[in-house]
Amino acid sequence: MRERCRELGLRLRPHVKTHKTLEGAALATGGSRRGIVVSTLAEARFFAAGGWDDILYAFPVPRWRLAECSELAQRLQEFQVLLDSPQGLEMLLQNPLPNGKRWLVWLKLDCGNGRAGIRPKDPEALGLARAIAQGSPELVTLVGLYAHCGNTYGCRDIGDIQAIARATTVAVLEFVTALRQAGISCPQATIGSTPSCSHPVPEMSQLTEVHPGNYLFYDLQQTQLGSCKPEEVAIRVLSRVVGHYQHRRQLLLDCGWTALSLHGSDQRGPEGCAAIEGHPRLRLVGLTQEHGLVEDVDGELDFEKFPLGTVLALIPFHACATAAMHPVYFVHDAGKVVELWRPVRGW
Repeated sequence: MRERCRELGLRLRPHVKTHKTLEGAALATGGSRRGIVVSTLAEARFFAAGGWDDILYAFPVPRWRLAECSELAQRLQEFQVLLDSPQGLEMLLQNPLPNGKRWLVWLKLDCGNGRAGIRPKDPEALGLARAIAQGSPELVTLVGLYAHCGNTYGCRDIGDIQAIARATTVAVLEFVTALRQAGISCPQATIGSTPSCSHPVPEMSQLTEVHPGNYLFYDLQQTQLGSCKPEEVAIRVLSRVVGHYQHRRQLLLDCGWTALSLHGSDQRGPEGCAAIEGHPRLRLVGLTQEHGLVEDVDGELDFEKFPLGTVLALIPFHACATAAMHPVYFVHDAGKVVELWRPVRGW
């Protein structure tokens, strides 16, 4: 991903929400320990304590978390926040940072994803950008525009993904042009999602940075979207066969939704919540809290091939959801554990 961004002339600001580890962020930033995106303030504090700076909290600032944001903004050289409403701006203006520091703000745009953000075509959008940039420059600075094209996850092929990436990029760049024509300075512009950044379109080179996150692990969902090849998925959940039920033609695994999550159970593809590596005929057909049920696709199961204690490697549908279930990742080289990564938890 770093190489891809270099070719496009873009800065990579990796999102750390998937792995939530210092080690993963060091890989993603090439060791610079600068320029990441976080989803929670627990992540922000964790990475700040680990020596990271230039952290963007990618959530419209809630009033009840303002004091924590203020502490981080005073502590770091660059702690940055998102806004998407006049109320959010007013909250920052009413709570200025001490010692001459300014709030560093990205305006969150909704370019079709339908989550947070103000739509760039809304009449209020230009006024909000002007208020952030010019209202009280001694208190607040407009750093850039931030758009997440998470709607790429609803696509069926790479062409559709690239169409959304192009449309999102164009919408952001048109808003940048409107700002410049209105005399409003906006240095940065970023979009992100792993599908869009795995097959970027040339128009993205006109942005300043991108912020994918899932790509550090990838997962079954990303293979189905065409973001990566199956062999590029780095995450597995190891589970053991703990029961044979020949009357149901099922294996019982010691792995339930608390180890995988239920994400993928209603999604595309026959594998559901996870694929079973090396066994394309096996399907995970049911998950309860700590149990998994496995069948053969044709209904015939050779139990002798899977004696009790057999270890199966499950490739999860959604790495972010699965990783959040585990307190430690066993990092291995050809099956030999070489590191333990311990993610931050909480909010």
